[in-house]
Amino acid sequence: MARKTKKASPYLYVAIGLIAVAVILLVTILVLSVTEYGEPGESSVPVSVGSPIPSEPNESQTPSVQTSSEPPVSVAESSDESEASSQPVSVEPPVSNAGDLSEQPETAKAYEQTVGKAYSIDMNPYEQYVCPADPMEYVFLVDASHTLAADFEPADLVYIKDMKPGRPDYYSKMRAVAEKALEAFLEEGRMYGIDDVLVSNGYRSYGSQANLFNSYIAEERAAHPDETDEQIEARVLVYSLRPGTSEHQSGLCVDMHNQKSTDLSFAGTEAAKWLEANCYRFGFILRYPEDKEDITTVMFEPWHFRFVGREAATEMHELGMCLEEYCDYKGIR
Repeated sequence: MARKTKKASPYLYVAIGLIAVAVILLVTILVLSVTEYGEPGESSVPVSVGSPIPSEPNESQTPSVQTSSEPPVSVAESSDESEASSQPVSVEPPVSNAGDLSEQPETAKAYEQTVGKAYSIDMNPYEQYVCPADPMEYVFLVDASHTLAADFEPADLVYIKDMKPGRPDYYSKMRAVAEKALEAFLEEGRMYGIDDVLVSNGYRSYGSQANLFNSYIAEERAAHPDETDEQIEARVLVYSLRPGTSEHQSGLCVDMHNQKSTDLSFAGTEAAKWLEANCYRFGFILRYPEDKEDITTVMFEPWHFRFVGREAATEMHELGMCLEEYCDYKGIR
């Protein structure tokens, strides 16, 4: 006869079921807690020490917005942690946001403090060119009253680094000191989003200027057949100069812009505004300003920049003078 098996108490099954449910609930709570809050001591949004808050601009790369009387230039945010800023950035970068000034040359640091603007690039490779040893060496006039000989050609011409592709070789050079200063000028511009400006014309020989001038004379004569030779020449002299009177032969000036050709519409671009507002910091001047046409006798050329050295360019900027006025002010004939 088989033995009878003792049945387990129903209360035992209930107890086991309750324990299982409790375990499941406990595990679920723990998992949810870790998922939401992370491990102890961690932030729910990981931000490395010393890094900017993602929604704020990275001041080590982009100057802060400042109030300025100069036209604002919009600058793309360069930080990887934020989107491009829609706010305009002043063309007048403040010294306080320049980074480690101790790395700049002493003369550059002193200049930054004097004018209240900081360089955004390392000036060590460029300082000796932007601020030449003889501050007045490059301050002189080339015009109808101060001419260059037909055989004059600077001995230190070098190729321009930031040259527009496809331009003739004979337009692609300038004097070495001015070229290095130009490199610094355009490198600084790229820090502010001015990254499409290139040189279309540099040095032009007496012969090249003669060919260009004569071609304009022919064009104007064809367009105005009833005018005299004097009238035709007067038309051309507003925008092109006789050979021997053009600054291009000096090797110290360039035409630069971001258009297919030189055009007055360039003046309204952010690039033109930035170049004009900052050129003096690199030893350049806007040679033919809009408000000085009666003095220079040349039409406004927002693309034409002439190297004179930082000291002279800064003084001209502060005094509001064109080169003719400054040479007269300094007694330079």
